[in-house]
Amino acid sequence: MKRRMAIKAVWWMVAGCGWLGLAGGAAAGAEQARVQWFGQAFFQLTSSSGVRVVIDPFDNTFFSYPVPKGLTADVLLVTHEHKDHNNVGIIGGSPLVCRGPKGVGRFERAGVTGTGTAAFHDESRGAERGPDTIYSFALDGVRFCHVGDLGCLLTDEQIKNIGPVDVLLLPAGGFFTLDVAKLDKLVAQLNPRVVVPMHYKTRYIPKLPIATVDEFLRGKSNVKRLDSATFAVGKSDLPAQQEIWVLEIK
Repeated sequence: MKRRMAIKAVWWMVAGCGWLGLAGGAAAGAEQARVQWFGQAFFQLTSSSGVRVVIDPFDNTFFSYPVPKGLTADVLLVTHEHKDHNNVGIIGGSPLVCRGPKGVGRFERAGVTGTGTAAFHDESRGAERGPDTIYSFALDGVRFCHVGDLGCLLTDEQIKNIGPVDVLLLPAGGFFTLDVAKLDKLVAQLNPRVVVPMHYKTRYIPKLPIATVDEFLRGKSNVKRLDSATFAVGKSDLPAQQEIWVLEIK
């Protein structure tokens, strides 16, 4: 049987009964985590069994991304207490909430086990913009890592605490986060199979002084533009060589 495509665009309604469908389809019995990006650093990840992890929900203080309604979560992760990351009031259900510095350490809920690793929003040990918590966890055998608004490279101890990474959710716009020129070093530190850029300038962010994703992508040949804000990934879908999957919000 031919190998299934590594990337499958997902279209769903985040309400009611769940998914509208999968383009391409998964192999029978395959377990895939489904990932939706809402803009900035806001993601919802849903396991094949329906467990939902929501990360860094925003309000519309700084940009015009639509704020989704009707989202629920089993686990709600907040990397730091800025308004474009901590709008927890829009998330329903009764989630385990791991929030900022209080999210450092191990967490477990609904079969999701992960770790919060203490870091900083700047290169001055938080003196400029405060702390940042990096979250790493597994869904359907895929290890995800969301670094929030990380503003510095990692120490050996932090890398060990984060553990292996399959899919890295990486802030790529610079200025408020790690400088774009240093992002390749951070990627090398964590060595993921897939890099998903986030937190960069789009048409929904006309005023913030951050770069577009193209600056991070310049000169790279391992780029796949998904033409979608969603994708599904299982262990067997991970590429043999590192790839950058660029999402798009229409």
